[in-house]
Amino acid sequence: MPNNTGLLKTGAVVGIAVLISGVVSLSTGVPSPGFPLHRAPVGMEAVLRIKLFVTTLNVVILLALLWNYVAVYRDMPNRFTLSLLLVTAALLLYAVSSNPLLPLLLGFRHGTTLGPFVFIPDVFASVAAVVLLYQSYS
Repeated sequence: MPNNTGLLKTGAVVGIAVLISGVVSLSTGVPSPGFPLHRAPVGMEAVLRIKLFVTTLNVVILLALLWNYVAVYRDMPNRFTLSLLLVTAALLLYAVSSNPLLPLLLGFRHGTTLGPFVFIPDVFASVAAVVLLYQSYS
């Protein structure tokens, strides 16, 4: 019988991350991006909610991955594991800094009008983070 522990752990982490991201993105009031002379483009709130969901998902998955790599580094302190820790920390900082809540919490109100291109790179980062998480459990 094949060992599915890695797949089960990855599924559990991703499931928890989806749940947390859904709660955060639905319970957080996404204000109008505050365009100075015009109304916000149609659908901009939906784009911001999707970006909030995806970036929060990335943060939760990357926190789990960082936790796992710290445990691995404690057992095997070598350069490769340290590199994985640093890459994961960099991805985590990217995910936190690209979350739309950060500028709102810091007082910035003006948004961007890039439409879905605001969150598509975060989807790719999510896929990469899930693959790294699965590989770390296998």
